[in-house]
Amino acid sequence: MNEGKKPLLETIGREMAIITHGFDDMPEGPNVFVANHACMRDIFAIPASLPEDCDVVISSRLAYKNSSVDAAVRRLVIENALHTIPLEVHGGKEYLEVGLKMARRALLDGRSLLIFPEGAYTGDAQVTKGRTGASRILFGASIGGVKPNLLPVGIHYKPWPTDLDAYMPQDEQIHVTLGDPIDYTAAYRHYVTSTDHESRRQALRAPIDMAMRAIAEVTDLPYIDEPIELWPRKTMILESGEEVPIPGRQTAY
Repeated sequence: MNEGKKPLLETIGREMAIITHGFDDMPEGPNVFVANHACMRDIFAIPASLPEDCDVVISSRLAYKNSSVDAAVRRLVIENALHTIPLEVHGGKEYLEVGLKMARRALLDGRSLLIFPEGAYTGDAQVTKGRTGASRILFGASIGGVKPNLLPVGIHYKPWPTDLDAYMPQDEQIHVTLGDPIDYTAAYRHYVTSTDHESRRQALRAPIDMAMRAIAEVTDLPYIDEPIELWPRKTMILESGEEVPIPGRQTAY
């Protein structure tokens, strides 16, 4: 079991202008924190804001697969700042299940998790429909005898970031807000008692939809009931609603 936050994460967190909201009444873990994903800095700013240490579920492409010099430096920072669980979202069901199993094991061991259900950072000043991996992890842990809390976390930058790939502090305020716990009891009960695929799919969908809508509410960002595409994007949507080109070369993950 990991022991506390890594010193590099605490250093990065001190350099970021992070303002936290709503963490005074955070329930005791294990917790599954689900968050919107605007840019690379999210994976450091949110763990640095949390009162407890947690494992961060990240794309295996971000962790291992990009072979550029920039990616190697980024991996070094990630490895030295975070406790991570890599999730292969592009390689098929068998590869995906390996990461989900590791995440469930962490919860059963008493660890908390941070998950970004949108699947990649969007650059958009909006919250989009999440994927159901977090529900699979929650339900799997519950079947194993541990029922984690599901906690929405909203991250909101002022001004909104345009350098999406930068992972070190920029000239911006970062607001990190903890929402109220999501009650997924009914969805879990429906999942374990259903026998048909569609009913189980709907049960998996329900907690994530509730969490992403809660994130939109605490960040005061619009909710878009469509998932983002998991490939490199050329444009992003600002808070004004304007769609603009993404500057520079952005990481695909």
